[in-house]
Amino acid sequence: MTIEPRYVEFRPEDAQDVVRTMAAMAEAGKGWVNFEPAVNVDDVPPDRGAFSFLSGRGPVVPLGTWTPGTVTRRGRREPAMLGLQHPAGSRAKSLLAQLGHPVPEGWPVVQDHVRKGLVVAVPPEVGAGEALDWLLRAARLLSTIPLTGGWRAALYAG
Repeated sequence: MTIEPRYVEFRPEDAQDVVRTMAAMAEAGKGWVNFEPAVNVDDVPPDRGAFSFLSGRGPVVPLGTWTPGTVTRRGRREPAMLGLQHPAGSRAKSLLAQLGHPVPEGWPVVQDHVRKGLVVAVPPEVGAGEALDWLLRAARLLSTIPLTGGWRAALYAG
């Protein structure tokens, strides 16, 4: 069975619908959201070719993902996760700190890989809006092409 997403275009200052949906997913403990920034086509460099998989970089246009926390069958609580594939290379955590937008204290970094991206665990007391704000700003800072300010969320209710 294939899950079809609901798409919502939004700007960070007007993300209430997306945040409400994320909060409902968090309550249910299922689903996920992918976030793509809007870019001008002329700013996107041409495809890197057939051997781009050998490159030491992630995608040119950042891609963010949020998944809600869950409770395992054994009753263990798993935190919500934020993922960010980006073109900025390795050590995104330290680069974000240098740019004045560090990974918040208490948000463990699960992965910081040159191609697979940055993944952080989000503590249960952090709301969907705060997690989304942090992710969108991190994506903007790690992008190597200009972003227009608009975003598209693909909401998979699960």
